[in-house]
Amino acid sequence: MNTISHNWAEYVAFGAASTHFPRSLAEVQDVVRQSPKVRAVGARHSFNAIADTPGALVSLRALDRRIEIDAAARTVVIDGGITYSELCPVLDAAGWALFNLASVPDFTVVGAVATAIHGSGNTNRNLAASVVALDIVTASGDVLSLKRGDPDFEGAVVSLGALGVVTSMTLDLVPRFEVRQNVFHHLPFDAVVDNFDALMGSAFSVSLFTHWNSDKVDQAWLKGIVGGPEPGDSFFGGRAAPGESSPVWGKEPYGTTGQMGSSVRPMTACRMPASERCRPSATNSSPSISSPAPMPRRPCALSRRSSRLCIRHSSSRKSAPSLPTISGSA
Repeated sequence: MNTISHNWAEYVAFGAASTHFPRSLAEVQDVVRQSPKVRAVGARHSFNAIADTPGALVSLRALDRRIEIDAAARTVVIDGGITYSELCPVLDAAGWALFNLASVPDFTVVGAVATAIHGSGNTNRNLAASVVALDIVTASGDVLSLKRGDPDFEGAVVSLGALGVVTSMTLDLVPRFEVRQNVFHHLPFDAVVDNFDALMGSAFSVSLFTHWNSDKVDQAWLKGIVGGPEPGDSFFGGRAAPGESSPVWGKEPYGTTGQMGSSVRPMTACRMPASERCRPSATNSSPSISSPAPMPRRPCALSRRSSRLCIRHSSSRKSAPSLPTISGSA
């Protein structure tokens, strides 16, 4: 039997009466028409019960992969179950890219869009901003097609699954580009706070990682466009990492993207060490379910519990000194 029992971190148990892996648009429509309650799931990376339902869970991972590039329009049409790790290498080989990406390659593109996954970079819009058009199977089982400029389009892109099951999507493309990555260790906390705007705007993307247990920010990860200005040996009081690092301080950098100023290929590795990522197990026992649809069912080596605190950028300098206290580590 094919089931989806938990969210990605394995601590939210789903209570759905049935699980479905439709292999075509017609099968998606049939499931929706026959089920009084339906929720679509992607990588199940939401740390709450938003994807749960007492009715039917629907995964689109068994759909045939669809990647239709229109070079003249600079767009690509994708299916509703494709992940970034499946899409990005194809775009790269064709000379194209998405303008921003999620941090985890296993995310489904449609799921990342529907939940407004943010990507990173001060001047980079979130992932939903690349959507040009989408097809939604609504509660009646009919297909609703919307495109940019339609009256209801903007409200339908980030819908949290409330409007129906998104079976296809058209995305903006940009010409292929390469990104290099540099890591710096032990930035003085006060220097980070006092120079927050300059620090976060100093590269295409800047990420900070810390345990809040000292007066230092453990790590700053900078991604810059290859060919642009390169960082030096220091960065706001932090020193260049002597070797490759893991974003989880003290862990081995297995599976992390290239560092030390090397260029990063699109979605060829996850930021999290491979030894700590969920490895999908082949749970599809039915011959009617194709191999692209395995769902992880056993706990990962890393049991992740995540808390997010969103702070308005304009308030960051004022709010940041309180964060160590909130974390309970200082």
